Amino acid sequence: MAVYRIYLVHDDGRLEPDESFYCKTDEEAVGRLAPPARVDVRAELWQGGRFIAVAGSRRPATDQRPYATG
Repeated sequence: MAVYRIYLVHDDGRLEPDESFYCKTDEEAVGRLAPPARVDVRAELWQGGRFIAVAGSRRPATDQRPYATG
């Protein structure tokens, strides 16, 4: 069994350890990965220094909010 870790990566660059656990395979570990509820955070799954998967995404680079004119 290997140790896997999920990190929460914020759009502002902050890294937050979330959970660590043991699994037999990468596929089993990916099954525990879920997208965060917040749109400004993504979850990354790592096994040691090896990146496995990501859930969630960053907000679009361009802000889509409407702007007031006038």
